[in-house]
Amino acid sequence: MQRINAPGLPARNAEAARLARALARQTGKTVSQLVLEALRQYQPPHHQLVPQKQVELWRLLLRQDRRRGLVRPATFVEALYDEATGLPA
Repeated sequence: MQRINAPGLPARNAEAARLARALARQTGKTVSQLVLEALRQYQPPHHQLVPQKQVELWRLLLRQDRRRGLVRPATFVEALYDEATGLPA
């Protein structure tokens, strides 16, 4: 992928670089200032919460799997190392 350089904006997208330069000219701000303002204003989309009924179903399925012996106990990473040497056992 080719790199397109605009002052203050190393971009790999020609449209992004072109828009940033045009907006900088229109506003009298630097590209860096515009990017910084945009990043400060950016709000990522909120993740939707999983409905409680779905969580209850997952818990029920996990309990059933445990009763059937389908879920094995977790092995902690520390158990894989020798305590005296700290090396893999």
